Amino acid sequence: MPHRYDARKLNSLDHPLRRLLMPAMRTLERLGVQKGDVVIDIGAGSGYLALPACGMVGGAGQVLAVDIAPEAIEIIEHKGLVQGRKNLRTVLSTERDPGLPAGLGSLAIMFTVLHEVEDKAAMLRAIHASLRKGGRIAIVEFRGALFFGPPRSVLIAKDAMLSLLAEAGFHDAAIRPRNAMFYLATAKA
Repeated sequence: MPHRYDARKLNSLDHPLRRLLMPAMRTLERLGVQKGDVVIDIGAGSGYLALPACGMVGGAGQVLAVDIAPEAIEIIEHKGLVQGRKNLRTVLSTERDPGLPAGLGSLAIMFTVLHEVEDKAAMLRAIHASLRKGGRIAIVEFRGALFFGPPRSVLIAKDAMLSLLAEAGFHDAAIRPRNAMFYLATAKA
């Protein structure tokens, strides 16, 4: 059984330590978010990456904030409304399927989410289908449990991550360390 984030703690996703370890704007820049992109943020939580991505993709782009928790969707919709994010769309998903049309996205992001998904292969296949040809996926996962994060038993080893991506149809997969706590896996659809 995967470790699940408690939706009652969604506001803790904006914690100052998280902002220090993985600043949202710098993270999005490193992922190559550009004007006109259609960014799909799977497991968007409190909108930590989805909301700043709206500004980066501009009016010609779109950000889809996808989450299984209705509480997360409500928080993101409220923040989006307050911030005037007209290019933000929220999607209440299931754990196996983000519920997106085929070939829509140019970049899918999963920020410390995949370890929580029970059927990782099914989710990655569905994400692959939601990306246009040449679209990219970027997955940030824990390298090891330090003083916060999920239990070690649910962490995804780098070799396992590469296998999951290949089985879902992705190619050109690569893994790079991000910092002492996280690694970044990238691949193309």
